[in-house]
Amino acid sequence: MSALPDDLGLEPSRARWPILLVEDNDGDADLIADLLAESGAVPPRRVVRAARLDEAVRTLQHQRVSAILLDLRLPDAQGIDCVKAVRSQARDTPIVVLTGLEDDQLALSCMTAGAQDYLSKQDVRPRSLLRAIDYAIVRAREARERMRSQALRLRSEELQLENKRILEASRQKERVLANMSHELRTPLNAIIGFSQLLGDGPAAMDTTAVQRYAGHILTSGRHLLALINDILDMARIDAGGIDLRPEATRLVDVAREVVDIVTGSFTDKPMTVRLEIGDDLASVWTDPLRLRQVLYNYLSNAWKFTPANSEIVVRGQRSGTHGFRIEVSDTGPGIAAADLPRLFTEFTQLPSEDRRRYRGTGLGLALSKRIVEAQGGSVGVMSSPGHGSTFFAELPDLAAADLNAP
Repeated sequence: MSALPDDLGLEPSRARWPILLVEDNDGDADLIADLLAESGAVPPRRVVRAARLDEAVRTLQHQRVSAILLDLRLPDAQGIDCVKAVRSQARDTPIVVLTGLEDDQLALSCMTAGAQDYLSKQDVRPRSLLRAIDYAIVRAREARERMRSQALRLRSEELQLENKRILEASRQKERVLANMSHELRTPLNAIIGFSQLLGDGPAAMDTTAVQRYAGHILTSGRHLLALINDILDMARIDAGGIDLRPEATRLVDVAREVVDIVTGSFTDKPMTVRLEIGDDLASVWTDPLRLRQVLYNYLSNAWKFTPANSEIVVRGQRSGTHGFRIEVSDTGPGIAAADLPRLFTEFTQLPSEDRRRYRGTGLGLALSKRIVEAQGGSVGVMSSPGHGSTFFAELPDLAAADLNAP
């Protein structure tokens, strides 16, 4: 045992607590009590005794003690089981094991189980017993301080991480608000500008100019409405308030409707759309409105960035046992690997000549991702420069889940 200073004492709050002696032999118990009385400790160490392990556990449940002197051979328990039982009731109370056996391996096992020191009854003397108790108290105190320090360090690290998350969320919010403000102002400025031109001098304008300005106003108004609708949809999803109304849906019918809408919207560029939807997807259980929304975002993007007179393929197939997968493949310029992670984030539009030709909100893919994930699905893209892109969404099919239920 390492040397300790002679003036080592108990913590003030523990000095009033007695020592618990767990010993079934009356003679050994009297001897240990006498040795403590002879040690000259200041203040004197009071002793409470338990002759059985269950009695010791009950004592610890109702009384605080400054230390525990524990015999390893009791009528109702043996060995390290005694240490474990006592430690479970007194997590930070120092334990000194007393035994009549010279067994280093047993001592090591007891220390591992939670004891602070180990003494052989044959070697117990007043001074050695007192120093063993004080040494155990010091070790227990150091262990508590280490645990407290570790807990404070972990809490500090948690607070730092939380701080970083809050700062990043704040920066992200600022970026989103700045982008949102820019996107809203662009069509709104166009509406105000062309309206002012019409209001200031309609008599001096020819019919062609009036129609052109009115067309710009209409286009900007539609763009502004689409942007506001997308922002509202994202806000509802973030608030957990997305309205999902699943029903039996013919996937091929939804796909044809979306193709007709996109074809009517982009009349300046001829394109062929081929549907490849398996017969096993004749009917799926999903929200048709939300499915149209996702498919429209995928197909309109493909149409914008695919050269004229090319082909776009819309595929539908089973995914796993209880789901289906919808894909839109184009033969456009493709997307660099470094840009792929940015695609499904808000207000992200990759640099492109077609961006100036077809204005978008920068919310379509981000909104599609949230709609799909709100239904327990996932989205993704496969693309490489010069080889086109395939955007996909995997969604659960509740009807398939019911059919495969036992």
